[in-house]
Amino acid sequence: KAVLGPGLGRAVNAPTEQNETQNEAPPDQILDRVQFLINNLSISNCAEKANDLRDILERRYFPWLGNYLVVKRISTQPNFHTMYLCFIDSLGEYGKGLVDAIIASVYVNVGKLLRSQKITTSTSERSLLKNLGSWLGQITLARNRPILQIMLDCKELLFQGYETGMLIAVTPFVAKILEGAKNSTVFRPPNPWLMGLMGVFRALYNVDDLKMNIKFEVEVLCKNLNLKLEDIPLRNADLSKRIPPIKEKNPDFNLKSQSAAAPAAALSPDKTSSSGASTGGDSAKSDDEPQQTVIPNLAAYVQVNPNLTQLFEQVQGGPLSTHITLDLLKRSVPI
Repeated sequence: KAVLGPGLGRAVNAPTEQNETQNEAPPDQILDRVQFLINNLSISNCAEKANDLRDILERRYFPWLGNYLVVKRISTQPNFHTMYLCFIDSLGEYGKGLVDAIIASVYVNVGKLLRSQKITTSTSERSLLKNLGSWLGQITLARNRPILQIMLDCKELLFQGYETGMLIAVTPFVAKILEGAKNSTVFRPPNPWLMGLMGVFRALYNVDDLKMNIKFEVEVLCKNLNLKLEDIPLRNADLSKRIPPIKEKNPDFNLKSQSAAAPAAALSPDKTSSSGASTGGDSAKSDDEPQQTVIPNLAAYVQVNPNLTQLFEQVQGGPLSTHITLDLLKRSVPI
């Protein structure tokens, strides 16, 4: 049975308990000042707030600050990623250690989410993972900084996501990482590392019954990288070597179209005509006759205006002789 994890790198397989215990927090007074500073951060005052942070926080607290930014800000506020990047750039030489601490925290939290039992069912967890992928691409690939295979093997992650029914979470995550390459001078197409991953994406795109939202992620990525899907080299040979997934009850695949085709075939003209021969007069009805839906107990919800009696007398020239009964009402009001 296929499992997610082996060979994916330290981000997924390394234990996280030790990393969490190393994040020494500053004293409460400094902690409150730093959080107040981050709360009042904007794109227009990044340089000012960066100078304030230099005066407030020692470098030995960067692991704590990096984890705080990733967990409380970056993973939940994708619209402010540009602002946080501007703030980090404004820190200059002082902030280099903070960049490393942030990237390390991203890998730790990516591993937590990928190992989560709810990642395929929880939209909130998948949203966090997607946001972390977007940030990881911006702080690494967009700045010509590689994502080392020893830390996170993106290609193997796609293959194992295919085998284990986790493409619904893995595809948006890796796609958001690669979006950072559009602003890179090193990793933009036709970079071999990038094109190898795009080949895997195209092979997955062509898998039968793959859900449209997963295919949409691939299409958006191709558009952002200015690539045409049909121009990407296929990696079908690599995909054929993987364990094929079971598509039934798999969140990556949509089999409703096939299941809906079976009842439709059962109601084909040949079968309806043969079944009609054994059921008597009801079978004489044409297949083209529109079906009517009768609402039970409809008379309880309908009130007949008594003025209609006068209307019928005017039209027919005599008293109203037809009484509206319950059965007539049911037959004459199709929905």
